[in-house]
Amino acid sequence: MTRRERYTLLALWFCLGLLPLLVRPLWEPDEGRYAEIPREMLATGDWLTPRLNGVLYFEKPPLQYWLSAISMKLFGVNGAAARLPLALASALILWAAWRLAKRLGARQPLWASFMAATGLLAFLVGQTLTLDALFSAFLVAALAAFVEAVVQRREGRDGLAWTLAAFTFLAGAMLTKGLAQVILMGGILVFSLPFAWKDAGLRRAVLRTAFDPLGWLLYLVATVPWFWLVDRANPGHAQFFFIHEHFTRFLTHEHSRQGSNNWLLDKLYFVGILGVGLLPWLSATVVGLQRSWAFLRGRGPRGQNHVARWTVGILVVAFLWPLAFFSLSGSKLPPYILPVLVPLAALACVFERDGEELRALRRTGKELALLGGVFLLAAVVFRKDLAGSGWMLALAAAFIGLGAWAHRPKGLTGPRLMAALGAGLWLLVVGAQAAAGPGKSVATLVRQAPPQARWISYGTYFQGLPFYARTRTVVVAGTGELAYGRDRLPDPGAWFEEDPAALGTVADRLKAEDPARPVLVLAKTALWKQLGAEEKAGWEEVARNPAAVIARRR
Repeated sequence: MTRRERYTLLALWFCLGLLPLLVRPLWEPDEGRYAEIPREMLATGDWLTPRLNGVLYFEKPPLQYWLSAISMKLFGVNGAAARLPLALASALILWAAWRLAKRLGARQPLWASFMAATGLLAFLVGQTLTLDALFSAFLVAALAAFVEAVVQRREGRDGLAWTLAAFTFLAGAMLTKGLAQVILMGGILVFSLPFAWKDAGLRRAVLRTAFDPLGWLLYLVATVPWFWLVDRANPGHAQFFFIHEHFTRFLTHEHSRQGSNNWLLDKLYFVGILGVGLLPWLSATVVGLQRSWAFLRGRGPRGQNHVARWTVGILVVAFLWPLAFFSLSGSKLPPYILPVLVPLAALACVFERDGEELRALRRTGKELALLGGVFLLAAVVFRKDLAGSGWMLALAAAFIGLGAWAHRPKGLTGPRLMAALGAGLWLLVVGAQAAAGPGKSVATLVRQAPPQARWISYGTYFQGLPFYARTRTVVVAGTGELAYGRDRLPDPGAWFEEDPAALGTVADRLKAEDPARPVLVLAKTALWKQLGAEEKAGWEEVARNPAAVIARRR
């Protein structure tokens, strides 16, 4: 890596991967959940067993929780600190895209990193506190390290350092989100073998790397202890995590996360997500895939280079296999498809040809204008629901203007395009918070309440409520994903009540238990409006935002 490449990657990471994490509060529901679990680790001192609102929460392994807890220990209990593990994810994604493009001889591999960081889906997921960004980062970093290990072994070197790096990244993915990385990486390696089969040395390098005993030993040493210890401390964890959270989720619609109730639309769900999420690089990735296919069929000057052919092949498979796997799954959310973006960016960058920069730039300009049109449509359609639709209009104007500049690129250089698109994405962060943030976060509401209050989450479990209130909450008519932990409490009735009509009764019980502490409820605005006049008479409204209401028991 040259000094220029290093400084450019550092600037991209700092501006697009780090700073945007610091500018807004946690949004409901996911960010509150993935900040509260590590906060409770800090509060209880128990770093082995994940808990959410004081109950066992075994849906995911603990690595990102640990990273967020360490960050909050160092920088304070706040949303920005909880999000900092996403900066590690961004760094790994930028590096993996550059490394893969560099391996295949791209003229400007930095553009692969820029594309991987600035596609609409990649940027949005990279700023949102879920597990998907870090999981995907570990997976694509493992892919890049695996490719380097195979190439080194094919060239007669041992490739051990890269092999151990690949298994370390896979262990990180396992400890972030579970078994999906085994299925995804295993499928990628198996389906890449036909591209290496004609070269015996290359084939042996692939198999030796995949089955390296030291690599597997490192992987097992890194992953097995936590799963063994947590199941020993909490019998039943293994059955819930490995069976319910993997096989049941994949094979059924139990979590109601299908893409559509229509079978065909459900299976095409991620095609639609990529169609929007790859903007403004959709056409570049389509062209890259077309040329990759031609290359794999033996066309082009490097068609008989077995190492290059296998490397292109494994990147194509790294797109097709996750797409097929998640499309077949009964559980679908947009961030699941994130691992395919780095291989697509690398292929698009590798197969860009000399002399076609202007044409490619104009295609990108059309997509930027289209993206601006999407924001304009959103500002019009959702104008009644958005607190700051003017920001959305400004965002639309910025992207349409940038698209027009790219279409007629007078004075538009590569660095200027990077800077302009980065500024547009920063405007997206600020505009999203201004337009949707007031209804997506409970931070402002909770901070207006007395610090010693006892809380009720009514109608749903507000994930950010215990994080900002720094206390456990009673849940009325909204147990949801907390059911597993609730059923293992010695006194579930003290913290959970499923009858919505019992709100007043629960509030009076809490008030009687500790008369010195006020009792507050946080409820969705629409649900609060449905309460009868007699029930509302027992409450004094304290504050509200577009989505929620806080009231105090009289």
